[in-house]
Amino acid sequence: MVGMEEGCLDIANELSNTVQKNMIKERCDCLIFSGGIDTTFIALSTLGLKEKMITVSLPGSKDLYFVNYLVKKLKLNASIYKSSEVFSEEARDCFDVALRSLKVIDPIEIISGITVCLALKRAKRLGCNCVATGDGGDELFFGYNFLLDKDETYLKKWLEFVVNGAFFNSIPISSYIGIKSFLPLYSNEAKEISLRTPIECKINYINGRKYGKYLLRKWILYHGIEKIALREKTPITFGSGSQGLLDLWKEKVSLEDLKKLSKKYHINFPSRAHAYLFTKGKEMGLFDKGNEKRAENACPVCGFPLINNHCKFCGAYIYNNRVYVYRDF
Repeated sequence: MVGMEEGCLDIANELSNTVQKNMIKERCDCLIFSGGIDTTFIALSTLGLKEKMITVSLPGSKDLYFVNYLVKKLKLNASIYKSSEVFSEEARDCFDVALRSLKVIDPIEIISGITVCLALKRAKRLGCNCVATGDGGDELFFGYNFLLDKDETYLKKWLEFVVNGAFFNSIPISSYIGIKSFLPLYSNEAKEISLRTPIECKINYINGRKYGKYLLRKWILYHGIEKIALREKTPITFGSGSQGLLDLWKEKVSLEDLKKLSKKYHINFPSRAHAYLFTKGKEMGLFDKGNEKRAENACPVCGFPLINNHCKFCGAYIYNNRVYVYRDF
């Protein structure tokens, strides 16, 4: 066990060195910082670079506690966007940016996009040359909870897919806003490291509990930050506090309106939030008239093509003939 742990730490050290090298190469001087595993790993890897840490905190944010802890412990240069309302004027502007740049009705993707947009806009005002994100860590090093009990065959297929085709909303949103973004945990070097990293260095037990991103967590533990190393996976929607937007959107569409929209556009809207985003997108001229199912691999919810059993447009995921998608009724 000790030998395995040392081997995983060696790989984590290599990844850390790669992160630092690429941050310098890309002249990245800012980091969207959540105080989670991925962004803490990047921050620790680049402490000497003294980049600005940009955090978004809306009402109910779970990240702010961990961010404040790390800012104090590591003496980080923090810039926190904090709002007392979940849908401020700036958030409404970022709502438009997220819809226009992503062109989807997946409520979780749009909420995530709003949070990323708020952080990137803050970075632009601060004069950041390049903004790093923690994107890629969950994908390459198995950070998602649903991966913890998958067999090796599934995990290999997952890795093959994400190495070649993962999507991160920070890329189109940063392009739309006009600021450079960089994903140090999804660089070509990070992908190469992931491909040769044993599964037991990605999913393993710490103190009797199974975790994803094992090598990153052990590396953070090695640096004496147990509070972060053992932090549970927190989706960006809960971490930033943007989850409250779902309730706001839900209130905008009645079930009767949803039924009419479903019949007119041939979309089985699984939530009123989906229907609201579709309506706003139509008003902005983003979506075509109808989405009749045209292909064998069409999404059973909206009719858009499935890629690796996932629908980018509505967010549905098909597994074992079951549809997993956000619902609010």
